[in-house]
Formats: sequence, C-alpha cells, structure tokens
Amino acid sequence: MIKNSSPLRAFLKFTDFCIYRNYGNTYQAHEQTYIDGTVVFYDHECPFCRQEMLRLKSFDTEDRLFLLNMNSPVFDEHYWGVPREDASQALHVLTTDKTWLVGMPAIRHVYSQVGLGWLMAPSGWPVISRFADLAYRYIAPNRYAFSRWLGLGKAGNKCTDKVCGG
Repeated sequence: MIKNSSPLRAFLKFTDFCIYRNYGNTYQAHEQTYIDGTVVFYDHECPFCRQEMLRLKSFDTEDRLFLLNMNSPVFDEHYWGVPREDASQALHVLTTDKTWLVGMPAIRHVYSQVGLGWLMAPSGWPVISRFADLAYRYIAPNRYAFSRWLGLGKAGNKCTDKVCGG
C-alpha cells in the first residue's frame, strides 16, 4: 500500500468527511499554512467530546477554531508532532503562535477563542487551578464513562494501553 498516493488520500478524506462531517480534517495533509486559527485535537468518537467541540464551534463566529479529529484515518501524528496516544489522554491545542497547550490550559484557551473565556477563568485561579487540573486528570481518561453517565451516548470504546479507540 502506498502511503502518500493522491487517490488514496482523496478517498480517505472523502470517507472521513462522510463519516464524521468534520470539515477540519480535509485541510490536514501538509496544508497547515492555510490554518489561521487554533488547532484543537479532540476525540470525535467520545460523545461528550464531540458534543462539546460542536457546541463550542457553534459559538465560533470568527472561525478561530480548527477541529481536528485525532481518530480520523487521515490524522498524521508525525506531521502534527503529537502522537495519537498522547492526544487520547488529554486535549491538545496548537495556538496561532505555535504554542502547545495540554489539558486545562488548552480548554481555557479554546473557550477564550469563542468568547466564553469567562466561564473557564476561575479554573485558572491559583487555588482552584489545582482542583481543576486534578479533576481533569481523572475525567479525561474516563471520558467514555462520563459520556454514558451523562446520557450522551453509548460509551462502547474502552481505553487500553493509554489509547482510546473503537
């Protein structure tokens, strides 16, 4: 199988679009120069994550967020420099100034990009940030269970060996 064949890449992009309806992945392959916003690496298979990213994108009137499904077949972890394994453990964000944010700082940044920074601002305050970070470290690897508990969909995916998959 040829990894960089154009017809194969076009087929995978089309399939990804049809399955996920995530327009962001169509620009991924070596077209990073066209991205003028914050790149958000998220788990589209997680019902909670998917719903939250789509909700935040609905507030993104200035098109500042570029949602990138890390479980997409066309996701190139070597190109982006973030292993799928790491991205599955915490939200990763690449800002417009090429700074990487992970976990709660990433969440605060994404919320601020869509005008909702005030909602997450307290999670960055000195005392509260410790609890917010601790809670995030528990919730992120258990996001499928949280999705099920919140009634957001079947959490059939299990996390094994630090990777969440189908």
